[in-house]
Amino acid sequence: MCLKSKSASNLSEKMLRTHDNSGFTLLELLISIAILSVIMIGLHQAMGTALSAYRQTTDRQELLARARYAMERMVMFVQETDQIQIVSVENLVLNERVLDTYDNDTHGYIAGGDGYLDADNDHDGMVNEGGVNDDPADLISFSLDKSDPNNWKLQEQMPNYSTSTLDDFLATKVLCAHVTTFSCALLTPDLVEIQLTVNDGKNEVSLKTRVRAMYID
Repeated sequence: MCLKSKSASNLSEKMLRTHDNSGFTLLELLISIAILSVIMIGLHQAMGTALSAYRQTTDRQELLARARYAMERMVMFVQETDQIQIVSVENLVLNERVLDTYDNDTHGYIAGGDGYLDADNDHDGMVNEGGVNDDPADLISFSLDKSDPNNWKLQEQMPNYSTSTLDDFLATKVLCAHVTTFSCALLTPDLVEIQLTVNDGKNEVSLKTRVRAMYID
């Protein structure tokens, strides 16, 4: 009986030892949790850095797109003008010769135009002839609005072609906000240099170009 009891006792101890060795101790669990925590913190920081870089890139691209839109619009009107009226550091005034969005007789809006430039007020196929009885020039201007010292804006004012009245203008339109520099220089009678810098407090974009007016001799 004693031998059988002793064998049974040894078997129970072996089973207990085997059972104890198959699990994790409290120290092992704590170490595992600490390692997982370090990994999770690292992943969180990496994701935060990646998201921040993505937002910064996106914001810069949006700022660049707004600056390019303003610059390309000015370039378009300079290229087609037949006279540069005023060029000062922060003011550019041109004869407008681009738009064809209204019927020149009825002055109604037509998406595709009527085949005559809107500046052709007398609908004779000629623009800005310069005679006493001919159309007066229709001016478009680009200037820097500094009324808000914290947010300068590049604005555009263009002729109002929806009426038969001459020399009337549409309300000014903001082309680009957060402008820090807008400057124009007339290098030759037909060559304009334009510089535009935009800064929204997080990103800065600076553009500079020279554009030639094709219809100025």
